[in-house]
Amino acid sequence: MTQEQWLVCFLVGLVVFAEAFLYVRRTRALADARTRLRAAKQEVEDIAQLPLNNPHPLIQISPEEGTILFANLAAIHCFRGILEGGLDHPVLKGLAHSADQTVTREVAWNDHVYHQTIMPTRFRGEAVLVVYCHDVTDRKKHEQDLRHARNEAQAAQQAAEHANRARGDFLANMSHELRTPMNGIIGLSDILVETTPQADQRELIEAVNSSARNLLILLNDILDFSKIEAGELTIESIPFDIRALMRQTYTLQCAVAARKSLIFEVHVAPDVPHHLVGDPSRLQQILNNLVGNALKFTKQGAITLSVDGHGDGKGNFITRISVKDTGIGIAPDRQQKVFAKFQQADTSTAREYGGTGLGLAITKDLAELMGGAIALDSALGKGTTFTVTIPMPVHIRQQETSSFGGVELASLVPSASFAAPPIHSAPSASPAPPAPVVNTAARILVVDDHPVNLLYMRKMLAGMGFQSLAEAANGRKALALARDNAYDLILLDCQMPEMDGFTVARAVRSAEIASKDAVIIAVTANAMKGTKEECLAAGMNDYISKPINKGELRLMLQAILPPKEGTDDAPNAPINLDHLQDFTEGDEGAEAEIITLFMDILEVDLVNLQDSFDSKNYQQWDAAVHKLYGAASHVGAETLARLCDEGQTLYPADQTASISTLHPRIVHECHRVKDHLSKRRA
Repeated sequence: MTQEQWLVCFLVGLVVFAEAFLYVRRTRALADARTRLRAAKQEVEDIAQLPLNNPHPLIQISPEEGTILFANLAAIHCFRGILEGGLDHPVLKGLAHSADQTVTREVAWNDHVYHQTIMPTRFRGEAVLVVYCHDVTDRKKHEQDLRHARNEAQAAQQAAEHANRARGDFLANMSHELRTPMNGIIGLSDILVETTPQADQRELIEAVNSSARNLLILLNDILDFSKIEAGELTIESIPFDIRALMRQTYTLQCAVAARKSLIFEVHVAPDVPHHLVGDPSRLQQILNNLVGNALKFTKQGAITLSVDGHGDGKGNFITRISVKDTGIGIAPDRQQKVFAKFQQADTSTAREYGGTGLGLAITKDLAELMGGAIALDSALGKGTTFTVTIPMPVHIRQQETSSFGGVELASLVPSASFAAPPIHSAPSASPAPPAPVVNTAARILVVDDHPVNLLYMRKMLAGMGFQSLAEAANGRKALALARDNAYDLILLDCQMPEMDGFTVARAVRSAEIASKDAVIIAVTANAMKGTKEECLAAGMNDYISKPINKGELRLMLQAILPPKEGTDDAPNAPINLDHLQDFTEGDEGAEAEIITLFMDILEVDLVNLQDSFDSKNYQQWDAAVHKLYGAASHVGAETLARLCDEGQTLYPADQTASISTLHPRIVHECHRVKDHLSKRRA
């Protein structure tokens, strides 16, 4: 075969191969196309079946014709008669729609609730509405259950608040009903003790007074416990002198120790800051509880109150207060029980020593409210030590001294028949100068519906020197008296029949009557939270709680009834004898001892004062004046204390002119005080 023939054969074969290849390719492509077509057809069929097989009702409507174009099986099953009823069917009736906006609504049918979504669209060129329905019955029931539960919770909360208010009202009423007679018992027995010379009668009266005060302690514990439980007890944050607080505790408790022949010691570490920031009244309550317990459960030996601690580097002092006794002790398995409410270490304890079992529980709560804690270390028969640790900010102020001419304050506490060492402390702040005496010419109206309280107030005020006293046994009579008489002070009971004290106060303030500008002090047995705010809102100036503390009332009267210029009550006497007698608690022997000590110290202070002035050593002069200021304040030498207080402000700002003018006035007043005390001692 020739070359040309081979070439022709090759080309023919190539063409045949190409045709075969293209045929196979076309065949495969056609098969693929058929497969895709079948799949697409199936997909279209499936899509077409979606509305029909959708588990939720789906309806298609022609808004122009007002007919149902389509309803799937779920719609036909759920909404019986929908095809026959058309748009008049309850689930479609009142159907609202928008041409360009999807809207929703809820409809009810056969105890079911459906959420409808009405969506405008087009089908084959015509406007249609697709109504999609979703059964929300379960969700609605759940929401209803939640609302019901929420309403029940709100009702329970309202019931709890109502119960809390009822409890508060009950406690307030109980407080009033108990404090009112106790005010009379304690107050009148105090007066009887002062005026009864017979020893046997005084002993009986003192027993009555002691019993009433024990009842008052019980009442205060219950009220404090209730306030803490209700979250109504607030903690103050004010500067205070912790050494003065320790001395006050010593003064309050030393008489009990004396009666039991116990040694009572108080120690304050030198590095304890002079002033801390906290709640001194609640801290005093903690101290009284712990020291009172120690005295109660100790028959022989000593009670030691100690204060120390350390700084935390952040301006706070971690104050540690411990009370150690040599009493009966607490067994290890009973130690945590003493902090439980209404619990004591042993049932026999209550029978032998008394008490409610609330004291330590309240002490623990108070310590924790102040950010601290309490712990105990005890052994049965060997005594107990309670330790309270409280972090308190340090109050920075000019360093002062509370020493009385170099003698610590506790040394001036009246001595007893037991070892009572002074408070071992570093110098601390002097108290402010005593308040001036009271204007006893003031006209006072006392209002109380309880005759015993009226008697006590009349006796107490008369004992203070007041002569112009009027009484009213109810609010209406009080208002009538206030309308016609210009009283300087109205002591007003809050809870009275016919017209309560709040109504009286508002009426006095709102009317043009003679006593419109009188100072109104509420005298209330209600010790619950909000009492003071309620009194102030009614137009009163302040309030004092029952049972009335005579010293507290005197201080309040000194502030609101200062003596008028030119009267016999003006503070021109060298010594305020009321202050001196309060300081010595009426003990004549203690008064004589303190006067002698003060006059001896005054001699030395006068020499130092004059020497420093003559040598123009004004820094030493300032120190001498400051020292003299503290001593004068304590014995009630008001004018001398005021002059010395003025002198403390002169160095180093003014070293010559003002000091030269003030110095002879201070020296002159020192001699007046000496002469006055010499005559009194004689």
